[in-house]
Amino acid sequence: MSFDTHYQIVPLDQQTGGPKVFTFGFTSAVAVRGPQKLINRWLKCLMTPKGSDPSNLEYGTGFGNLYGSNITSTQDLIDAVALFVEDCNAQMRAMDQRNFPPDDERLKSATLSRVLEVPGGFEVTVEIRNVAGERVVASLPRVA
Repeated sequence: MSFDTHYQIVPLDQQTGGPKVFTFGFTSAVAVRGPQKLINRWLKCLMTPKGSDPSNLEYGTGFGNLYGSNITSTQDLIDAVALFVEDCNAQMRAMDQRNFPPDDERLKSATLSRVLEVPGGFEVTVEIRNVAGERVVASLPRVA
C-alpha cells in the first residue's frame, strides 16, 4: 500500500504575493476519500514537473513550466494547458486501471473550462468529473 501527502491550495489572495502555491496548513488531511482524493491526485499529477519523479520519469506534466515562461497570448496558453490536462488525464486513467479505486475517486473526465486574462497573469479553471457522476470545478494557481 502506498501513502501520499494530500495538500490544499493557498487562498487566491495569498498566491500573488509570494512563491507558495500549496500549503500543509495547520491540520493534516487524514483519510481523504471521494472527490477530494480524486482532485488531490489529479492536481498532484498536473503540478509535478515531468521527469522529476525518480520512480517514474514519465509522471507529471509541463504545467509547472508555464510559470515564468514567455507565453503572452491567451490562445497559446489555452493550447498548452489543454495539452497538459489531456496528458494528466491519460496518466490518471492508467493509474485507475492498475489500482481500480471506487467510482467517486476514479476520473471520468477533466476539461479546461475557462482561461481568463487578469492583471499579472491568467486564471485557469478545470472541470473534473468522476465516474460516479459528480462534478467539481478546480481553480488552478494563477499562471503569471
